Amino acid sequence: MKTNKSHQTKNDHIITDDLAFSAYLKMKGYRFIKSDRKRSKAFFTFEVAEDIEQLKVEFINSEFVNFYNEIRNLKKIISTK
Repeated sequence: MKTNKSHQTKNDHIITDDLAFSAYLKMKGYRFIKSDRKRSKAFFTFEVAEDIEQLKVEFINSEFVNFYNEIRNLKKIISTK
């Protein structure tokens, strides 16, 4: 199993607690397998046969990241009022 801060890979699956990356994978048509909760964190499991590192690079360079960051910025504005 390969791990980093928020992603784990095993066989043809990726497990992540990154909500934005999970939404991106879902939008790209990757099969959602399950979600789990450990303590206060949610984890999402997807079936991914491609190179995980390449998917991460595509995600970082996508317009989706800009959209997600704008959502977070708007949430911050709401929470400060």
